[in-house]
Amino acid sequence: MTSSNAGLPTPFEWLSGGIFFGKKGGSQSEIDNCKDVSILLKGVKESATQLFDEVTPKASVQTKRTEKKEKADKEAEKLLSARLSRLRFLLYEERRQSSQTEFSRKPVIASKTSEILTGKGTSNKELANLIPFLLKNLVRLPFESRKDFSAIFSYLLECGLYGSDADRYQMAMRNFRDYVKNYFDSIMPLIVNNHDCGPPYASTPDVVLHAGIMFRSCVKHLCLYEQLVGTNENVTRFVFPFIDKYVQSPNFDCASDSMESLKALLTGGVDSENNPDAQTSRYQIAAAFLERDYEAIWDHRFNAKLLSSKESNYLIRRMALQILSAVLLTRANYAIMVRYITNKKNLILVMLLLRNSSPHITLDAFNVFKIFVANPSKPPEIHKILSDNKSKLCTYLEGLHKEKEAKDTQFRDEKALVISTIQSL
Repeated sequence: MTSSNAGLPTPFEWLSGGIFFGKKGGSQSEIDNCKDVSILLKGVKESATQLFDEVTPKASVQTKRTEKKEKADKEAEKLLSARLSRLRFLLYEERRQSSQTEFSRKPVIASKTSEILTGKGTSNKELANLIPFLLKNLVRLPFESRKDFSAIFSYLLECGLYGSDADRYQMAMRNFRDYVKNYFDSIMPLIVNNHDCGPPYASTPDVVLHAGIMFRSCVKHLCLYEQLVGTNENVTRFVFPFIDKYVQSPNFDCASDSMESLKALLTGGVDSENNPDAQTSRYQIAAAFLERDYEAIWDHRFNAKLLSSKESNYLIRRMALQILSAVLLTRANYAIMVRYITNKKNLILVMLLLRNSSPHITLDAFNVFKIFVANPSKPPEIHKILSDNKSKLCTYLEGLHKEKEAKDTQFRDEKALVISTIQSL
């Protein structure tokens, strides 16, 4: 039997809704129907502050407050999750509707969210620190809230990069990008630190993945990428931790995600602004920092920790070889390529990887080895190593990836050229 009161508000619901206590938009049903970005974000700030307030009550009152505080925290977690989820839904739904309309219309939700989070306007100043505050406490956020927050952060950085309606979202995206740029030292260290599963950060695997998504969203913007790698200090803070620690994570997903971020840093990423000039600038910035910090990157870290270290597993070695190949074959990195392929220690390392038990690694190693062989100005020590070992090298290369040679004409031609070049030494 259906109650005659179904659908009607419960007694005094108007009171619990906050008319007298200033908690407008504070119930689950109100949040699910709320379209006011300002109310949602202010609610997020309120709930997050309640959950992560660092002030510890006095011991005399702490026991009395424990039960009450736990109940209040559970409610705050629930409302925080609901508000972030609702905001993410509104952003995505606006984009979905926008892509289905032919006429140009300003993206109200994206613009308003970007405006509020960046503190534009006197009424929004109090929310300008919400992003750093949530990043600082990312590991303490409810599980679903982490995903929603990282999605919102990345969406605001990428909404004007892709899609036929990208032009409509340019202003909202640029406002948020400029905010991240202006507050770079308050935001970027927190994103990078959230990759760290050790104390004091103690990130969980899902936190690492969310941090990686946000990090790569930043790298997609030329001005932010330039800040990340523009100085020795920033390279030490934002690049080296990936090589020294994060890619060595025992968790496969975390290590793989960190290698993706490292690849974006070392190769300059991809042009997400659909601008050939921006892509050229991106390659030039990458080349400048790779050459400036050559020894610290390639000799002390990349070779030692990713390619030759006993701690490097299959995933690390394979992705590292792919990154190395991409770097060496990029035209802007000519000076780096010459320096790398004229070092006999690098040749010996690649030749060892060429005999790895994994066929995938030997194929990736071959793609680097062929650059050493193709160099028309080989130093005497490189020439001697190849010449002294040419019989063994040619015999080994003849049998290398026969099945691929039969299907891939480019590989077959490259292998034949490498063999003939070595034989002629």
